[in-house]
Amino acid sequence: MTGLTPDCFKLHTESDCGPSEPMSAPAILPAGWKRLDAFSYKYRDGLAVIVTQGLERDGKTWVHLSVSHRGRLPTWEELKAVKEIFLGTDSVALQVLPPRAEWVNVNPNVMHLFECLDGRPVPDFRRQGTL
Repeated sequence: MTGLTPDCFKLHTESDCGPSEPMSAPAILPAGWKRLDAFSYKYRDGLAVIVTQGLERDGKTWVHLSVSHRGRLPTWEELKAVKEIFLGTDSVALQVLPPRAEWVNVNPNVMHLFECLDGRPVPDFRRQGTL
């Protein structure tokens, strides 16, 4: 997918939960991307990203990427590219599969990625190589 190359920096913002750490956002959007407003971005092929950040109940600040595509789920390649554009190549992004009782599915074509800004939330799972 051309135009989805990482070019990140930290943008200072304030979430609905009050002051927070810097939120990731691209300094210059790669070719084909358009910023729609303070939190929303769209790629020329219909891929859309909403970036939010807030202090969660665990006391940590999390960035949430809502990634969607019209008519289908985003692909693995699109998720990887969005993660690198909006969170950087060295960040740990999580995709959560919660218990069924906690499911929220407003749009069937949306995937979510989360980054904890207050330290690594999971151990390094590599064993004799990389994942």
